[in-house]
Amino acid sequence: MAGRPGIYRALTFLLVLLAAAPLALLASRTPAWSAETRASDLWFRSRRLAPRADMLIVARDEKTLKEWGKPTHADYGAVVRKLKAAGAAWVVLDLDLDDRQGKAADRALWTAIADSHRTLVLVRYAARQVGEPDDDVKRGLRALEKSAHWQEFEINRGTPQWDWLRFAPATSDFIVSAHGAGVAVTEQAADPDGILRRSRAGWVSKVLYPADAKQGKLTNYIAVVPNLAVMTAVSAMGGDKYALRYEFGSRLSFGGAAPQPLDARGLVPVDYIGPAGSYPRVSMVDVLKEKQRPDLFRNRIVFVGSTVAGEDLAEYRPTPFRSAMPRVEITANMIQSLLNGRPLAEPQVAGAWAVLLLGLALGLLVPLFRLLPCLAVGLLALALYLLTGWILFTTRSAMLPLLPALILTVVSLLEAVLLAAWLKPYAVPVEVQVRDTGMALSPGEELPGTRSPRWIFRRRGL
Repeated sequence: MAGRPGIYRALTFLLVLLAAAPLALLASRTPAWSAETRASDLWFRSRRLAPRADMLIVARDEKTLKEWGKPTHADYGAVVRKLKAAGAAWVVLDLDLDDRQGKAADRALWTAIADSHRTLVLVRYAARQVGEPDDDVKRGLRALEKSAHWQEFEINRGTPQWDWLRFAPATSDFIVSAHGAGVAVTEQAADPDGILRRSRAGWVSKVLYPADAKQGKLTNYIAVVPNLAVMTAVSAMGGDKYALRYEFGSRLSFGGAAPQPLDARGLVPVDYIGPAGSYPRVSMVDVLKEKQRPDLFRNRIVFVGSTVAGEDLAEYRPTPFRSAMPRVEITANMIQSLLNGRPLAEPQVAGAWAVLLLGLALGLLVPLFRLLPCLAVGLLALALYLLTGWILFTTRSAMLPLLPALILTVVSLLEAVLLAAWLKPYAVPVEVQVRDTGMALSPGEELPGTRSPRWIFRRRGL
């Protein structure tokens, strides 16, 4: 709005910054603002990342059920042996193995797990479980202690503690034989709207058994049970549970490396690379029939899980892509983020600074132009903000707040337009006469002559 007095620009700048301040505060508290949480899902839908070359899913899929039938424990044992023979680096059984199917079938699986030396198994947390667990579960819990982390962790006032006896490990033969175990990444982690954006990375629990039961090595210790993704990642990094450092309310690190943001509740954001189907899959029946390339699994982390739509074992959960994803692929997404050492920075991390900088840009630029250019400049500033956000999210997995930026842009443009309309009655054109006589004018003297418009401010009617 060229030609307007400096007071208009100063007032517009001040009003824009005053509007930016509360929005910046709101942006720094995104988790409490569900509308912004849902809006930030748009960042995921605008981006696709490549899966790690060393990760692959062996799917218990519809093809397997059709050509092979429902796989048994013996079949899973055969899969583990074939993957080991093919040179798989790690085998992650993201399956519910909490039942028995007979001595022969069970033995086939637990011996395969034991012989591989590099198989990890799933643990559940049965929140609704009542009564004392049976002897097999107690044996499984004592085996779970070898994966529980009881050194080098710091809890927060808001960190929940969980009942040790409600952890539901795999059948004791399987968990005893495994390299390690971890809780399912989908347990107790969905947001209030049902979307799984975070996973509980650690479960704080005091190890207690019934007085008449055989006690474990960690009895009466407070320990942290990692989830399956964390246990797999630290194993793939060449470490063990002692390399983990949980600082609830701050971060989770792996031997001082690859830090991830860890809130007081033990949740870590999942940096999804794309919608369901982003990771390469091999049908389990093809592994059992040896139809895949012999080198396909070499030096890879291989996830074994169900992808059958509608099957409880698959545990499909909604993701930020507004489509459901099987649990095994959610596990893979979380492990990729951990191994890459690329933590997801949610909108509140840079929220205040991002909104304040946008407010500064709008406050400086908007009042420099007339009405239509003013609107165009405001929208251009918002577009540049979104482009910057997309670049940051694609290259660094850092989200910028969306709704506060949109609201601030609209408010800034409205303030500029309304302030211009309010100041217009105060800007009255006064015509003065100017004549060049070659004579010096006395202070305050005006001579008739050439007309020259000049703007002064005075109240209408005064």
